[in-house]
Amino acid sequence: MDTFNWVYSIPLIAIIGGITVAMYAIYLKNKHGGEEGTAGLENAALNRQVLDRLDSIDARLAAVEKSLREHA
Repeated sequence: MDTFNWVYSIPLIAIIGGITVAMYAIYLKNKHGGEEGTAGLENAALNRQVLDRLDSIDARLAAVEKSLREHA
């Protein structure tokens, strides 16, 4: 191999960098994971409320779409 085309190394460096960043994020999450306590439960309750609200909005949107199709 006389010459090395450095363009081929860019994806390799990106993959290695992505893996490193992901491992660091997991490390930080595990390091600070025990501090959530009840905040995780509050977030779960809030997420449930948001999901219920989105479901109701989706049902209303389906009714509007149905109405528009019938009158079109």
